[in-house]
Amino acid sequence: MPVLLLAQGDPRAKDMLRKAIQARYGLRPPALESLAIAFKGRARARLGPISTWVPVEAQGRFCFPSAMRWDFIAKAVGVQLNSGTEAYDGEVYRTRRGGKEPQIIDEAEAVRSMQDRLWAIAALFLTPLGEQFVKLEASGENSFIAHHTRIQGAVKLTLRDNMALSKVEVTCRNPDSNKSQNFIMQLADDLRSLGDLTLPAKISTFWDADPYFELEPESVEANPVIDEPVFKLMDA
Repeated sequence: MPVLLLAQGDPRAKDMLRKAIQARYGLRPPALESLAIAFKGRARARLGPISTWVPVEAQGRFCFPSAMRWDFIAKAVGVQLNSGTEAYDGEVYRTRRGGKEPQIIDEAEAVRSMQDRLWAIAALFLTPLGEQFVKLEASGENSFIAHHTRIQGAVKLTLRDNMALSKVEVTCRNPDSNKSQNFIMQLADDLRSLGDLTLPAKISTFWDADPYFELEPESVEANPVIDEPVFKLMDA
């Protein structure tokens, strides 16, 4: 049975997405309305005068098409170095660092950059790109752009010769440097089955050429019930 796409856009881009979904999931891709996924890996952090890798745990939660949240904790020798949360409930962008109270961010570029990064993370799972709120545009022989028509976000996806997804990227503001940079997620060739999903065994992220996170999926739950307060940072 062929993969059914409801997305708008040009036929060549839709064909690339269809083939990428088949390369990942076969002919029975999961229908994702919500998703919770946990990662373990490492992140670049500054310890005194040097920058080094430290262990990190991260969790992403999504209610498609617009509600998204990302949490991370970085540790070294069992001591928490940094933690943070970014969340968008479909209307408001909130962030929290360390044990501080959540902050509402209403500066337009910051909101747009957060939406673009979380939309890029959602694009890793491919099937959210096949929905009616997405417009697809071919941008090269093996690449296309996925426009999120409700939040006006857009990310570029690059495929390998076998049509498997290789890279997701978007230009947006780096919240650490406060500069506009290219946020890149490079996917490993190897795949790993977790529950109903097949995922890249490793995801390496960069700001331009600088390493940011290296993450491996640990657990995933497709279509969980996620309460609205989670995306308003009212759950803890």
